[in-house]
Amino acid sequence: MTGPDPTVDPQTPTMVVAFPEVTIRVAEILREMGYPDLADSLPTQRFYGRCRCKPGCSFVLTAPPDSSGSLMIWLEVSGETIGEVSLDPAGQIITNFDIGAPETLGVPTNWLDHGLTLLDPSADDR
Repeated sequence: MTGPDPTVDPQTPTMVVAFPEVTIRVAEILREMGYPDLADSLPTQRFYGRCRCKPGCSFVLTAPPDSSGSLMIWLEVSGETIGEVSLDPAGQIITNFDIGAPETLGVPTNWLDHGLTLLDPSADDR
């Protein structure tokens, strides 16, 4: 299995804990597109929060900030691009991803909010 060691930060939730529906669906898409190693590693990767490049950015960090390389994969369903995945410089680890239209996957548009409350429970009060 390719990916980071899930024991690195036991306080940080894994992707499958933070976002079960989204993680499983993105992994299915990656597998269908011919990326089984990336699909297998995504559920055990840690959730590092939301990208902070600009307010409201919807990219989910699955590796520490600034660990992305220039490699990326367009996520496609039935020939339609529904999101993108960025990879580390070696192309072995998903560093972040975005789903442009979550409703195309049957996922609520506010899916990212759940994971953010896992990192900061007081976020529910804002």
